[in-house]
Amino acid sequence: MADENKSGEASASKYPLTIKDDLGNEVIIESEPEKIVSVAPSNTEIIFALEQGEKLVGRSEYCNYPEKAMDIEIVGGFSGPNTELILELEPDVVFAAGSVPEEAKTLLEGSGIKVIVFNPENIDGVLDNIILTGEILNVSDLATDLVEGLKEKRQEIVEKVAGEESKRVFIDLGGFVSAGSGSFIDSILLELGAENVASAGDGQWPTLTLEQVVDADPEVYISLYPSLEELNEIAGLNEISAFKNEQAVVIPWGIEENDVVQRPGPRIIDGLEVYAKTIYPLVFK
Repeated sequence: MADENKSGEASASKYPLTIKDDLGNEVIIESEPEKIVSVAPSNTEIIFALEQGEKLVGRSEYCNYPEKAMDIEIVGGFSGPNTELILELEPDVVFAAGSVPEEAKTLLEGSGIKVIVFNPENIDGVLDNIILTGEILNVSDLATDLVEGLKEKRQEIVEKVAGEESKRVFIDLGGFVSAGSGSFIDSILLELGAENVASAGDGQWPTLTLEQVVDADPEVYISLYPSLEELNEIAGLNEISAFKNEQAVVIPWGIEENDVVQRPGPRIIDGLEVYAKTIYPLVFK
């Protein structure tokens, strides 16, 4: 009888397993991974949420949740992984983000390491990645249970704001960099019935000009990095509706909410809730 893991599934019967990542690459997982590296905070959170954190031997410098992740060896950032360190750790699988350099990916794959890239464009994509991670790590039951719970909470939040008058929203990721069309943050705003003023920008993460922001006149301004004091010092910005109506909100660096609103991982529904409460505060009073 095959050994069983935490999800109660037989541990060897499903391999080799062929999966397709968010870049459309087919990856063959020959056997259940024993050693994993994650170079994206969202992927690290997925792995821990599936109770597989003990398999992590390397993580990015930005992987700060859960607290246990901080004890794992750092192997660079999600857009600049240290391939030399990763090769020394000899992982079976590396979970990466869409920003991983192709050169690093090719080098790791050439050394026999499986590289799986997650780059979800919406909440459904995040939930799919949780399911896929469960398949790869042979904990599909845990992944399914987690996703079902997230779907229920998601529905509750969306239903709560349904029927509210749409608001124009600008997400400032710093220096007027925002979340454009095709980004998972844009999909969150759409789910909440809000209008993302950056959706017409160039690419998933466009940089808008001050004039473009002022002309769009967002009714809600959510800043993840500049402080409210810094924003008020920008000539003309305090003339937009969000500042006049006191719906210019800063979610500062270093607090949990700042992470959950911009990480496409298992806390994405917490992020959805933060956005909902920020855009429609009266609904949640």
